[in-house]
Amino acid sequence: MKNQKIKSASFNNRKKVLQVNYVSGKSAQVHYRQLGLKKNLAEVWVDKETGGYSLGLRFEDQTEDYMPYDQPLALVKDPEYMLQNHIELVVAHIKAAISRKKISKRFLAEQLHTSDNQIQRLLNPKILNKNLEQLYRIATLLGLEFEWHIKKAI
Repeated sequence: MKNQKIKSASFNNRKKVLQVNYVSGKSAQVHYRQLGLKKNLAEVWVDKETGGYSLGLRFEDQTEDYMPYDQPLALVKDPEYMLQNHIELVVAHIKAAISRKKISKRFLAEQLHTSDNQIQRLLNPKILNKNLEQLYRIATLLGLEFEWHIKKAI
């Protein structure tokens, strides 16, 4: 299935853990408590209706629930997932400022002495390999500034 995120999943009610295996080769093991699950699982499946973007969960009492593919990655603080989220946030702020100020991407390219294609690449949140200096320069042109916070992981 094209773009499917989840490959498979399994659970262990004795240990109260859910194991999610991703098409990318990543895996995440999370405790039921982290997921807010208070009941034991009877079945877990990759939801075909969402194209593998969520898991179906059936509990022992036959109730069902669904979980998005990225919830386990967020809980285990997967570095690639966290980087993707941060880049999406930065790019969203920059795009909003571009729209608000009605500044063209061509103007940004001229100011940065680069190509229109490079600006498109910088503003594509799916591309993780970014030139931070150029993002900083765009932000400065738009009257924005970055503020970094680093804290101890929980």
